[in-house]
Amino acid sequence: MAEGGSASISAAMVRALEDLGGKVTTGTRVNSLDDLDGPDVVMLDVAPAAAARIVGDRLPGRVRRAFTRYRHGPGVFKIDYAIEGHVPWTHLLSRRAGTVHPGGEFAEVAWAEREVARGRMPDRPFVLVGQQYLADPTRSSGPWNPLYAYAHVPAGYTGDATSAVENQIERFAPGFRERIVARHVCTPHDFAQENANYVGGDVVTGLNSGRQLVFRPRVALDPYSVGVPGIYLCSAATPPGAGAHGMCGYNAAASALRHLDRGES
Repeated sequence: MAEGGSASISAAMVRALEDLGGKVTTGTRVNSLDDLDGPDVVMLDVAPAAAARIVGDRLPGRVRRAFTRYRHGPGVFKIDYAIEGHVPWTHLLSRRAGTVHPGGEFAEVAWAEREVARGRMPDRPFVLVGQQYLADPTRSSGPWNPLYAYAHVPAGYTGDATSAVENQIERFAPGFRERIVARHVCTPHDFAQENANYVGGDVVTGLNSGRQLVFRPRVALDPYSVGVPGIYLCSAATPPGAGAHGMCGYNAAASALRHLDRGES
């Protein structure tokens, strides 16, 4: 757990970059490579369709077709909570866990995920609950603790999944609702508005189908190269996919460095 929240990780990375003479600029939308000042290397941490728009006519046709055909997965419906005390999980070890997945038995979770993949909202969705304050008490204030929960929902889901999420938590932690002090809801539409790469609320940047699990974002010896010298894709749409590991960016950087060493960028 990062003390103070995940933002502290970003802040540490920015400090490390600045120590090396780098600079971070935020609040600026890049719509085209023409918006940049002729950099030697461009790392695109975006969804494939966005990469196609930014690179524009420089992108080879075969790559453009692959990027525009890239499939996105289900969305998420997230709720941030302030609760009084702790979640009263009936499973005692869950009261000590930073992350809890209330979903029932395997068959029930599999059924819920199939329903979501088919575009139908299940009554009992797969839910993930983050209670990181247990490891990092600096996130809490007196008896009030921060908590978040999200459910997998169909892509672009426009309904209100609040009751479904809270019913699942209440099912495994009776009395949870009584401890809610405040809540803030973020729908798939909200995610997409906040970050255009979360297409339909897909926060993992791509459907994990059999093909895309192995070949993402396209079939290529170097999936990080977009076929234009000096331009690379480093988002979760590249191998090994989404996760809290940073390997997509690491691998893309390694690809860029190899090309730089060969004088190709």
